[in-house]
Amino acid sequence: MGAGFIVYTLEFCPRCEILKEFLSNRQISYTIADMSSAKALTELRMNGVFVQEAPVLQSGKKFLTSKDLFTGDQVNEETVLQLC
Repeated sequence: MGAGFIVYTLEFCPRCEILKEFLSNRQISYTIADMSSAKALTELRMNGVFVQEAPVLQSGKKFLTSKDLFTGDQVNEETVLQLC
C-alpha cells in the first residue's frame, strides 16, 4: 500500500512523529521533507499551501494540513486512508 506520500515535517513536532508512526504501522511508504527548508516551503507555496504548522501530507497533487490530519492528537484515520 502507498501512494508515494511526502510528509513535510519540522524537527520538534510531536504530531509529525504520530503521523509517521501511523503510516509506518500500516506499511504505507513515505518520504520526509524538511518543512523548514526553502525547497520544501517553495514546493508547498507553489501548490497553494500556506501553513506554518507541521505536518503536511502530500499525495500526488493533494495536500492535507495538520488541521485536516488530526483531531486533537489523534490521526484522522479515514481521511488519511482515503488517499491510499
